[in-house]
Amino acid sequence: MVDRFQGLDPDAFRSALARFPSGVTIVTTRSASGTLHGFTASSFAALSLDPPLVLVCLDRGADCSPVFLAAERFIVNIVTPAHAELAIKFATKGENKFANGAFEFDESGHPILPDAAAVIHCELEQVAPGGDHVILIGRVHDARTGSGKPVTWYRGGFLHLGESAA
Repeated sequence: MVDRFQGLDPDAFRSALARFPSGVTIVTTRSASGTLHGFTASSFAALSLDPPLVLVCLDRGADCSPVFLAAERFIVNIVTPAHAELAIKFATKGENKFANGAFEFDESGHPILPDAAAVIHCELEQVAPGGDHVILIGRVHDARTGSGKPVTWYRGGFLHLGESAA
């Protein structure tokens, strides 16, 4: 499925990507049957201000991939240091991700982190292929900010804003 460049060392590529600090998000939705689903993503970005669009990348092999591809809406929760353990849980297959009760629900029953650095409500606008991932493009219909600082992912671990990187 993914083209490999002759001579590209996958470990060297992964190590190079780990040198780029990125934000951490927990993306959530509710399936048509009402089941909650979510995943951790560090590949998240603003795409457009007019219209308001964001993008987030989802591994095609994720258990929740079919649900997000069929979803009408999803929520992007920007993680704070207090959510680090939860972000690890949402990055792990087979976990009961919503068991700890950290989430509240919006008016449509979608899970949100009430103390997130920001919560961005999206309607699924488009899905684009991206190698071993799919790119979910969401039209933002509401965005709220919290008081917490976001956490970043760098070289395989969490880095809090204001900390020195090793």
